[in-house]
Amino acid sequence: MPTNEYPAFQFTYGNTCLRALGELEPVNEKDALKRAQERGTGVIGVIPFDPQEPALLYVPESIERTPAPIVQEQKCPAPTRIEGIDNPEYRQNVGRAVEKMNNGELDKVVLSRLLHVYYKEERPTLENIYHNLWAQQPRAYVFSMKLSDDSYLMGASPELVFGVEDGVFTTFPLAGSSPRTAPIGSTEDAQIGEELMRSPKDRAEHATVVDDIKRCLSSLTQELHVPATPQLINTPQLWHLATRITGRLKDGMSSLDGARAIHPTPAICGYPTSTALEVIRELESFERGFFGGLVGWMDPSGDGQWALVLRCAQVEAEHITLFAGAGLVKASTPDSEHRETGTKLGSFGQALNINTVSS
Repeated sequence: MPTNEYPAFQFTYGNTCLRALGELEPVNEKDALKRAQERGTGVIGVIPFDPQEPALLYVPESIERTPAPIVQEQKCPAPTRIEGIDNPEYRQNVGRAVEKMNNGELDKVVLSRLLHVYYKEERPTLENIYHNLWAQQPRAYVFSMKLSDDSYLMGASPELVFGVEDGVFTTFPLAGSSPRTAPIGSTEDAQIGEELMRSPKDRAEHATVVDDIKRCLSSLTQELHVPATPQLINTPQLWHLATRITGRLKDGMSSLDGARAIHPTPAICGYPTSTALEVIRELESFERGFFGGLVGWMDPSGDGQWALVLRCAQVEAEHITLFAGAGLVKASTPDSEHRETGTKLGSFGQALNINTVSS
């Protein structure tokens, strides 16, 4: 599990793997890019879910960029116990949130829950977990970040919140999803995706996210291109509605500036944002910390990538905490949202060789 030898930061996407090497210099968000330019390296780190909480950012001695490794899935030892596969409190919270929406307090809120996995003598290594995440989710943004308490935040995010390359930015929000309950590649599997695309509930949820991103970015951009309709994408566990938004930032803006401008989106928080944050604080019995935040990097020019901290877990010596959330609207039901979060927990659960869905 956590060791001093494991890289403090890894970020794998497409055909590329980034690693932070050498001494990590802590920096605040305001001075991060300037210090990266002085050292000629870059910025790596994580941003919390709560926009008022401070970021954990570093300028490393160097950033190594290598081809993404070809890895095989590895078997992990069985845990001694798992807590939270069935979560009555989460079902109750969904009901309370839907009641608030029916009372007109807000339009959407994202509620999350935890799954606790415990080990004793035999434990999966960080390398085992990371390799499994990459082998199982090769189209994801797979990440590992050492936190200040020496635990590791690890995951395989399907969502790019903000990326900039040669001055052109991309944000690719996902909102509206459906579990892939049929055999992958089957006619029934395709029908699940098509039904998601036709779902008024999910299309409305997705439109809320896209409209909010357009509003947040309008004053920061020279160009902004938003497709009229979403597209379908999938992970091994889920179908998602997605919209690829592109454009150009105004001069002097970095990838982190763009990511910060739209974080947290309604896809991970809710709408209106301030009310959704209040409801999350009221109903969730734990602090999200970096879950639902941002993880990524940028180079001295400000180009970089910041992914949403999803399908993730905090890995400690004998305890792994998995996180998952679901976007709730008026039509949501406690059982359906519990099933959806169980499926989402399975993205990381699969890397540990555990089942996360209650029977």
